[in-house]
Amino acid sequence: MILVLTFDTKEELSKFEYLYSRYKNLMFSKAWAILHDHMLAEDAVSEAYIRIYRNLRKIEAVDSPRSIAFMATITKNCALTILRRNGASIMEEVPEDVADTYDLEAEVLAGISAEEVYAAINTLDEELKNIFLLKYAYDLPHSEIAAQMGLTENNVTVKLHRTKRKLKQLISGRV
Repeated sequence: MILVLTFDTKEELSKFEYLYSRYKNLMFSKAWAILHDHMLAEDAVSEAYIRIYRNLRKIEAVDSPRSIAFMATITKNCALTILRRNGASIMEEVPEDVADTYDLEAEVLAGISAEEVYAAINTLDEELKNIFLLKYAYDLPHSEIAAQMGLTENNVTVKLHRTKRKLKQLISGRV
């Protein structure tokens, strides 16, 4: 099947291209975390981008947390649809906090399951977990995280560094 997407304006095309290049890895991570299959995850992301295309007018600020959450929700729903279509039952809600640049794929390829990565993230105290997820799942800049959490930018940087070091220790201790 060949799909041709047509855009009314160059701005729409630019917006769609930006969304694809910026968030394809986050979306793939979310789909893979649900499906645990590379090809099916790619199918889910493709379907998600078709749905995003159909709803492109709903995305005003491409880097806003609301837009990112909108795209993540579409991806999750596409992956769950594929999972159901393939006859799998869904035992529990899949967490929305899949990290984008945390190198989840590298950790999984190293023999660590996504569940172990989630378990390590869930051992963090709430503040550290929230800071980590705002940075790596929602790709917010340190200044915005600081404003939301009531911290200084420097404090956010230090806490992120400590959190990554702690996660690395937790995950390497499980291998």
